Amino acid sequence: MTMITGYRLKKGAFLQADILLTGPKTTRMGPSPIPSFSPDDGSSSLSAHSVAGLCQKILMVNKHFAVAFAGRVAAIQDAARLIDSLLAQCPDLTGKRFADALLSDEQLKDAQLSAVALSVEGDEIQITNHRAAVGISNEYFELHVGGSGSQHAIQHFEQYPPYAFDVPWEDIAAQGTCMALHQFAGHVVDEFENKYESETINDLFGGGYEIVAYHGGQFHKISDVVYVYAEAEFDADGMLQVELPKFLLKSTYHGDDLKIRSMEIHYDEEDDNHTTKNDRTFTIAPITRYHETHVEEGCEDVDLSGEFLCFVIKVKRPTNSFTIPFIKKYDGPMGFASKAFTAAASGNHVYFVYSDTFRSELQAHVLMFMHLRHP
Repeated sequence: MTMITGYRLKKGAFLQADILLTGPKTTRMGPSPIPSFSPDDGSSSLSAHSVAGLCQKILMVNKHFAVAFAGRVAAIQDAARLIDSLLAQCPDLTGKRFADALLSDEQLKDAQLSAVALSVEGDEIQITNHRAAVGISNEYFELHVGGSGSQHAIQHFEQYPPYAFDVPWEDIAAQGTCMALHQFAGHVVDEFENKYESETINDLFGGGYEIVAYHGGQFHKISDVVYVYAEAEFDADGMLQVELPKFLLKSTYHGDDLKIRSMEIHYDEEDDNHTTKNDRTFTIAPITRYHETHVEEGCEDVDLSGEFLCFVIKVKRPTNSFTIPFIKKYDGPMGFASKAFTAAASGNHVYFVYSDTFRSELQAHVLMFMHLRHP
């Protein structure tokens, strides 16, 4: 899905952007692998569009200016060069100055390009957009969206009651990030349960999105996000028994490159153990040098712990099933290991142990969802 958003949450601000470069099936470029799903040779595939590549579409200009782009690659690269020229003229870049420059540029003013920019101006954060739309807003929240998937973002944030945006100051960065992960979880469900059985790419998760958050006086790209898709069912004693994940993905940054390691996990009944399949690490470059994006098989330089967890669980019941996300922020790798799970993969073997805390919290989360759905 092509989607960019920028939103203000009280005094905080955030950007989201997808990582997919898409085009019609008639393009000369062959389809690119994506981190989240590797279709079998006999499976159906997207008939109208193709994923032509992967790249970072959020440009971190400096600690006080960041911008997310959607549109044609050439136009985005021209916009990045325009930013360089604006900085050369004056290092104080504002959202209005950037938007005015786009509209004044003969090549870019009519180009297939949309952008949402965040800028720190004085003691406030400003959101500026170019050929994007304004979504919902209230006294605590303001949303700007662009790209073909913009309606998904609007619908997601419309689900929150107004009081959900009134978060304590110290929780803004974590809560704003978790709101984004809740949206991404919906795309994980669509992709893994529909398995590419679609005519469009509108619901394609693809391997995640980038998130930028403002905290500590500057903008940061959110790193160390772990996505999991697993199944579970209640035993005879009413305890939720969570299976090992069927899929695991870790998103992190090494310098300016986005690293995404993903793998499928399969249970071998004959050997009574779990093995990995399609253990791949994607190095995703910024759009200014997107040709440097590449994928490696069996690379183990990205561990499987994180700071943020997006755990999508499908609960199977005798009469029906439901799939919901469990989203949480942890205090670094040690906190993740003690309160979420420990995971390691080497060769085609995987070691995975849920903590007791995680099992308890996940069961409480599932039971609360069931109670709210059928009070």
